[in-house]
Amino acid sequence: MNYKGANKTKYFGAFIMTYERSEILKCTIQNLKNQSFPPEYILIIDNSETENTENLIKKLEDPNLGYYRVGYNSGPAGAAKFGLEKLVSQGFEWIYWGDDDNPPKNNTFFEHLFSKMERHSNELEYPIGVIGGRGGNLNKITGRIRSLNNKQLKKASLVGVDYVPGGHTMIVNSQVVKNKILPDEKLFFGFEELDFCLRVQNNGFSIVIDTEEWIKDHVEAGNLSPEYRWRGSSFGNPETLWRSYYSTRNLFLLYRDNKFFMAFTFLFFKTVLKSIAGFRHGLSYGKQNFRVQWQAIIDFLLGDFGKSKNLEFILHKRG
Repeated sequence: MNYKGANKTKYFGAFIMTYERSEILKCTIQNLKNQSFPPEYILIIDNSETENTENLIKKLEDPNLGYYRVGYNSGPAGAAKFGLEKLVSQGFEWIYWGDDDNPPKNNTFFEHLFSKMERHSNELEYPIGVIGGRGGNLNKITGRIRSLNNKQLKKASLVGVDYVPGGHTMIVNSQVVKNKILPDEKLFFGFEELDFCLRVQNNGFSIVIDTEEWIKDHVEAGNLSPEYRWRGSSFGNPETLWRSYYSTRNLFLLYRDNKFFMAFTFLFFKTVLKSIAGFRHGLSYGKQNFRVQWQAIIDFLLGDFGKSKNLEFILHKRG
């Protein structure tokens, strides 16, 4: 490897956030270690309530594998904050922000990203704060978050975006953390990456994604239209209502704090309409969805963040 600084000790570290998934975690650790350019050190941030994960790490007896038990379920937002703080304090220059169930898609992914940074970072107006494998842009008027289409992906080898979503191989520059930019742990779950990345941008760093692998995926899937972009929706699926709650609640906070007042207004009307539209998917789903959407609004107004007890009550209460 000939990446800038790659011959230094503590150039590239990683943390993996986990909650009660020790077997999945074991596979993800191995994925990182099998990378052609692996992190020098992997720190496990454990939100678990049991000791299963801790026991697994002890059994592996790997000096390049660390363990930190949070002591409570801090969610991805809290775990990411701990991970970044601890690895920067240990002197690592670049840090992989990882989930236990979303490892890099192939064993050359890290090598590819660092190679791209070395070749193209001098073409950017601002220093790289975050690089990843996928990304999206936020319309600050409508509040709509959109993936990139093929035409946008083909503009350059590295393309600027507003954020890198969770599970898409985010790597963070330690200078970001040294500027006191960290995930907001009160978000618990849902758009903590968007909140983090917007603050990274506001402090003079760029957020970029590698386009080559993304384009390859589109080609392999036969999605060749210049205007093609990925779109997804889980509305109508009762298994994802908990995600909808956190996303809505946290977006209200994010739009308010960033003074995206038009986006805030659009989100309010969208949430109200969504609370009614859910009845198209049946009475049971409609009632739960209605409660979830309005609970997100109420909890935002009351400043009730973190892990929601109200949500657990709604989703466990029958129809």
